[in-house]
Amino acid sequence: MKVDVAARVPATPERAWALAADLRRFDAWLILHEDWRSPIPPELTLGTTFTSIVTVKGLRNRITWRVDGYDEPCALSLRGDGVGGVRIAMALGVRPDGDESEVRISAEVTGKPVFGPLGLAVGRALRGDLRKSVGNLSELLR
Repeated sequence: MKVDVAARVPATPERAWALAADLRRFDAWLILHEDWRSPIPPELTLGTTFTSIVTVKGLRNRITWRVDGYDEPCALSLRGDGVGGVRIAMALGVRPDGDESEVRISAEVTGKPVFGPLGLAVGRALRGDLRKSVGNLSELLR
């Protein structure tokens, strides 16, 4: 299932990017992020890897992420492999919107564990969590 949410935030694209793409600050706004299981890389470049715990609808999974795309201060894409065949693709985009910015987060979760009714429930929870996350980001940027 794929989920895409966007929100206008009260910051320039550079300021929004500085917070949103800073892995050390994920715990301050990204609801899916529970904890780190590897050192946080000092900088992001294509191919950088790191491991975290992601939680959706109470389901925790250890995800090993790889940076698939990086275009500061506009776009970051991550691909992750988790336990049990779960795969996650996540993209962050920031673009100017007047004197503010639009922040867009897309996430796609695939794999056998998320098919069927559980997948529908996870999709609804993921959408809600991402909406709350962009709201949290907006609050931090006020």
